[in-house]
Amino acid sequence: MYLLPKEPANLVSSNITSTSFDVAWDVVEDSSGYEVYLDGILEATVDVANYSVTGLTTATTYDVNVVALNSKYGTESAQSETLTVTTA
Repeated sequence: MYLLPKEPANLVSSNITSTSFDVAWDVVEDSSGYEVYLDGILEATVDVANYSVTGLTTATTYDVNVVALNSKYGTESAQSETLTVTTA
């Protein structure tokens, strides 16, 4: 039986500027890392429950989703709920 991690929850944004923002979420038990998606495109793979999104366009809205990974079983969670962030 393969363990599917739960989807990341409670996404929040902070430090919003005209070209960047930070996103964080609750740690997922049994997760070995996370994939961060920006507007449906893989932005980064990280091993902590936060990420700094940079190189963005001023006054633009972005949708962020996160997927939890379990490398031991090669599985991934469903996508998190969408967090919508607008740069300054």
